[in-house]
Amino acid sequence: MERKSFLSVFFIVLLVSPASILAKTIKEEGETRNKRQAQILLPIASYAGLTVTAPVLAALVAAYGIYAVTRYAIRKRRIVMYSDSHSCANNRGWCRESCFSHEYTDWANTFGVCGSYFCCRPY
Repeated sequence: MERKSFLSVFFIVLLVSPASILAKTIKEEGETRNKRQAQILLPIASYAGLTVTAPVLAALVAAYGIYAVTRYAIRKRRIVMYSDSHSCANNRGWCRESCFSHEYTDWANTFGVCGSYFCCRPY
C-alpha cells in the first residue's frame, strides 16, 4: 500500500507542477506577442498622412486592418484621367479633356465619338 500511495503522490506532483510553469510560459508568450505587434506597426507609421495607390492601400488594410490605416490617415490616390483612352477621326486624333497647342478640336468627331471630351487632331 505504501508503494501505491507514494506513486499516487508522485503523479499528483507531476500533474500539478507544470501548471505554474505553463502559466509563466503563457504570460511570457503574451508579452512577446505584444512586442512583436508593436514592432510590426512601425512600418505603417512611415505611411502616416500619405496618399498611396490602391494595391498598396489594399495590402496595408490586409496586413494592419482598416482601423490602423484610418488612424494613420492613409488615403488612396485619385487617378485623374485627361483622356478616355481611345482614338477619334479614323485614328487621326485622340480624345482629350483639352487639346495641346499643336492640335485643333475636330468638332465633327467630338460629340459622336468622344462624349464629354474633345477630339484633338494635329495641325
